Amino acid sequence: MSRQWMLVLGIVAVLVGGTIVAVKFGPSHIEVGVEAPDFQATNLSSGKLVSLREEYRGSVTLVNIWATWCEPCKKEIPALDSLYRALAPEGFRLVAVSVDTDAPEKVKAFMDGFNVAFDVLHDRERKIEQTYQTTGVPESFLLDREGRIQRIVYADHP
Repeated sequence: MSRQWMLVLGIVAVLVGGTIVAVKFGPSHIEVGVEAPDFQATNLSSGKLVSLREEYRGSVTLVNIWATWCEPCKKEIPALDSLYRALAPEGFRLVAVSVDTDAPEKVKAFMDGFNVAFDVLHDRERKIEQTYQTTGVPESFLLDREGRIQRIVYADHP
């Protein structure tokens, strides 16, 4: 076998092996029915780092990913708060995760203006966007009590 064919076979083997490793060990595809990936972000009320699994597992939870500069996000905040206030007595949880790179104090001051009752987290490093494979903001993920995604509402992009 010529050197050229050996090189081609070697390259193909590396590509196939890399694909297998990426599929097996890479991030799973986010879709309805899969377990929601865990993430950590700072709770703006307490200043503490919280984990999705530790804090919200066991409750039906709506995870909303948003930003202060997002006009659709601003419009949906009052509706999210109304939803939360109506369903919270039944154990419903709502967590809004800001992906703003601004200081936490600025994001907290913004949300204080809405007087929301639900939890507001801040992911200044924007890791949740990659973890949840978002396409923009706002995006929401409805999780069942076991932490499985039951519905995804994607950002509306023109």
